[in-house]
Amino acid sequence: MSKKITFIGGGSYQWVPVLFRDIAVNSHLQASRFVLHDIDAGRNAELAGVCRTIGRKVKSGVAVEVEASLDRALEGADAVILCISTGGLDAMEHDIEIPKKYGIYQPVGDSTGPGGISRTLRNVPVVVSLARKMERLCPEAWLLNLTNPMDQIVRAVHRTSSIKVVGLCHEFKSFMSSVEALLGLGDWEKEVSATIAGINHFAWVTELKVNGRDGLRLLRERLADPSSAGGGGNAVNLSDSVHSNKLKFHLFETYGLVPYPGDRHLAEFFPYFLSKKTEYGAAFGVELTSIDDRRHKWIGYFKERIAEWTNDDPASVPLKPSSESLAPILASLLSDGPATVQPVTLPNQGQVANLPLGSSVETLATVVGGSLVPHASGSLPAPILALVHKHCLIQDLTVDAAIEGSREKALQAMLADPLNNNNDIREIATMLDELLEANAGLLPQFFSQPVRHGAKTEALLPA
Repeated sequence: MSKKITFIGGGSYQWVPVLFRDIAVNSHLQASRFVLHDIDAGRNAELAGVCRTIGRKVKSGVAVEVEASLDRALEGADAVILCISTGGLDAMEHDIEIPKKYGIYQPVGDSTGPGGISRTLRNVPVVVSLARKMERLCPEAWLLNLTNPMDQIVRAVHRTSSIKVVGLCHEFKSFMSSVEALLGLGDWEKEVSATIAGINHFAWVTELKVNGRDGLRLLRERLADPSSAGGGGNAVNLSDSVHSNKLKFHLFETYGLVPYPGDRHLAEFFPYFLSKKTEYGAAFGVELTSIDDRRHKWIGYFKERIAEWTNDDPASVPLKPSSESLAPILASLLSDGPATVQPVTLPNQGQVANLPLGSSVETLATVVGGSLVPHASGSLPAPILALVHKHCLIQDLTVDAAIEGSREKALQAMLADPLNNNNDIREIATMLDELLEANAGLLPQFFSQPVRHGAKTEALLPA
């Protein structure tokens, strides 16, 4: 039976071509309908054409459709993929540039810190509205979220709807590729088993087995003497792997466990990695990028890949799927695909024993026969729990603020966030006002409330 897979955010140059190719070459998804929806009709149609070309080149049976109506795109869907950014790069520019005026620098700004909070306030109401439409139009469908802030979106959907939701992120697999290079492995997926626990972009490898041996110990030994790597590693790859993970390896040395998300994300969960003393992260190998970089360099790169895949060469599309987990998860949820173990973000039902129930947590999960079962990952050690737990509470508070349009709760979330530690409470209130005003057209919940919620945030502070 044909399965309907709806992609919300179908105009994404970055994600649509790669994820469609992965679906198109998956033998368990060949009877599927891939329905693209985007608020930008031109981009939506453009990417649909790209997908059809990819489909022809890989000889796929997946049908590509375009749907301008969100309701029709959702109606009868078996799975909904969410890949949006409310306000796009223009809104995100405010998230990055306004905090800079207050000495707060963010390499990414999409999950935590002032940028992550601001992004949450924009994205959560849109996603809650989508989930409620799904309850009416496709109540049995899975919502597979690729949108940041991952934890807050999964939390909001779980709190406000009956929709089955899961968040997907590639950070774990990216780090495992670095581990493969550092330890000279042939194929980490065959040689490594792991336990992971935490929250999205701030999760930790709590146990690592490499061919039955203590992988954390092996990694520690290798970092003490990188020149001793054997197998498939080479000097250039080893150097790159160490440099690109410099911050996480510093945390590994400090805490005894290794966080696996990219260093640009990790730095934002702490108050001290992005300061003037560290050259705003440069001392730890963290690079700040501007929104202009993302507008021009990154989008240019994605367009170049599209041009290569859609040229006259019939073999230009790689048949090997990416390491993204979407297609294998869809194959196991919607069809007779094999069991697969993947990193996922889900509401905490005890899989991380000492993080709050209901909060979004990232662990491995087994997907098979239409079900998705998170692995029990035990408890985080106290020193790491002290770091992670507070972010669960900040996320919950920010979701409340987004849904209610509450400046009080938004301010409380800002005050609790570690990136704001060096700022005066009045400065933080003023910064929040600037962020809200800059994106006012995308935040009606903050500007259509009674005076108590619509007043300037600084007015909420004692005189």
